[in-house]
Amino acid sequence: MQRAHGFTLVELMVVLAIIAILTTMAAPSLRHVLLSTTMSSNVNAFLADMRFARSESIRRGGGVTMCRSDAPEAANPVCAHDSGAGSTGWVSGWIIFYDLDSNGERGVAETVLRVQSPIAAINAISDANALSSKFRSTAPGRLLRADAATTLQFGAQPMFAANEQRTVCINPGGRARIAGDGTVACGSAQ
Repeated sequence: MQRAHGFTLVELMVVLAIIAILTTMAAPSLRHVLLSTTMSSNVNAFLADMRFARSESIRRGGGVTMCRSDAPEAANPVCAHDSGAGSTGWVSGWIIFYDLDSNGERGVAETVLRVQSPIAAINAISDANALSSKFRSTAPGRLLRADAATTLQFGAQPMFAANEQRTVCINPGGRARIAGDGTVACGSAQ
């Protein structure tokens, strides 16, 4: 009598049950890792563009503006003006341009230095005061209209729990930093 090779139906069902249990236990932490990675990469892209705008204003000896745009990939992108209640803020994308006339608005003759496409992975990037739709840097790299620190909140509920959200603090000197995971206030140490 030859012995049959393979698995019995009972053995196969036990293995499938173990795999199902392990997958159920791993799925929530995998979701957290994916959201955290997405959030970190988008916050880092924003910070990199803030630093780029600041360094370009120093290098060019003139104003460079980073502003929120509703159509950043358009042939002639312009700054958006509405960032009030109900607005998702900076997730619509942004542009950085050399502001020749220092008015904070992009004219046709003003060169676009960098474009950020809309961000679909985050549901909101907004300022609590709804004032920060643009950042204008001067030749020494300071921000115009920055008599106080600016706070930008990355992510909002229900998509991101409070501990998954990020807060970016921008001081009047133009330096930006991350306040911490789930921290909503910048505190006095800007």
